[in-house]
Amino acid sequence: MERATKPYPGPTCPRCGQIAALSKTPHGPRYDCCGLRAWGEKPLVTRGTLRARSAAHAAFDPIWKEGHLSRDQAYRRLGAFLGLRSREMHMAQLDEATALRVPEAAAAIMAALDRDPVGKASSEP
Repeated sequence: MERATKPYPGPTCPRCGQIAALSKTPHGPRYDCCGLRAWGEKPLVTRGTLRARSAAHAAFDPIWKEGHLSRDQAYRRLGAFLGLRSREMHMAQLDEATALRVPEAAAAIMAALDRDPVGKASSEP
C-alpha cells in the first residue's frame, strides 16, 4: 500500500512567518516572500546567497564532474578548507559568506592536485 503524501505547501518565511507564494519561472517553480527566494523544498534565502551558491557550484563542481576527484573526495577536501564537516557540505546549506569562499577553496584544491596529481588517489584531504 502506497503512503499518501501531502503536497509541499512552500517554505515558511523567516522574516514574516507566512508561507511563501509560489510562482512559475523559466527555471521552474519558485517561492517568494519578503524579498527572499527558494526553488524546490529549500529554505528561503536572499538573492545574494543564491548568486553566491551558483558561483560556488560553477567553481567547485568541475573538480568532481571532470573526474579530478570523486564527488565524496572533493566535498571532503572542500569541507576541510572551509572548516566544515562533510555532512554539512551541501551547497544548498551554505550561507552567503561561506559560499563566497568556495571559489578560492576550489582553486586551492585544483592547485594541490596540479602539484601532486598522483596524490589524488592518496589519503584525504
